[in-house]
Amino acid sequence: MIKSDIIGREDDKRKIISLLRQPHEIQNVSLVAIVGIGGLGMTTLAQLVYNDGEIKKSFEKSMWVCVSDNFDVKTIVKNMLESLTKKKIDDTLSLDTLQNMLGGNLSSKRYLLVLDDIWNDSFEKWDKLWTCLMCGAQGSKVIVTTRSRTVAQTMGVCVPYALNGLILEDSWSLSKNIAFRDDTTGVNRTLESTGKKIAEKCRGVPLAIRSLGGILKNKREENEWGHVLRGDFWKLCEEKDSIMPILKLSYRNLSLQQKQCFSYCSLYPKDWEFKKGELIQMWMTHGYLEMFSRRAMHGRCWKPIC
Repeated sequence: MIKSDIIGREDDKRKIISLLRQPHEIQNVSLVAIVGIGGLGMTTLAQLVYNDGEIKKSFEKSMWVCVSDNFDVKTIVKNMLESLTKKKIDDTLSLDTLQNMLGGNLSSKRYLLVLDDIWNDSFEKWDKLWTCLMCGAQGSKVIVTTRSRTVAQTMGVCVPYALNGLILEDSWSLSKNIAFRDDTTGVNRTLESTGKKIAEKCRGVPLAIRSLGGILKNKREENEWGHVLRGDFWKLCEEKDSIMPILKLSYRNLSLQQKQCFSYCSLYPKDWEFKKGELIQMWMTHGYLEMFSRRAMHGRCWKPIC
């Protein structure tokens, strides 16, 4: 991960790791739920924990599954197996067969599972999946990320870990790193004052901060930053209690080619894992990219300039 992904989350990471290390005597597998609004960085935090060196040593097996709004037990178990074995699993296999395969891989093994972006609040579906997870050894852990406390309670987590927004200092640091990249020493006081006010309006939501930082990185005039600070979209953010107006502003500031490339990605299912080279070739086929580096044209790498 790049530095901008982890600003302000070191303490949260330590606390989640501490929760994972707590013993659970009632059953072999226990849950940790991370709850917060969209764009707050729950997935990023889960990734930080999942990839931590000490955590990797603590568990014999690890799995990451993106769930989203399609909570299908068979699909989740199949994706667990694919994450575990790094192999494609036959779609036609029954849930019983998949469950037996999972048990064969996890029996007497201490495992860590991340179920990312859970929306399901049906106890029946969750209970059915929970039965499949009971094959691990004592000390196995499941991390779930969700936007809903109701979902966490459905899973039996009475006190989920509530992820808060970044403090102002970290918000401005994140915004500054994106807007000025590595050249953060040359920020004049007026831009810094305006930038901090913009960061404060983002209410500590990293996705909103990064989006506006991307807009500001090509702007160096004080009036340009002031225009963003006084934008009408802030009122819409307050009325809808959402960062969507900020994301729409970010989209409107893209070039025509960037908008076309971005829109093309919406054809893929949610949580789809892109293969960069294939995606760029598809963009080329549709004529979205006008210029490429000389190395890309000779087939040594794909480096679109857009």
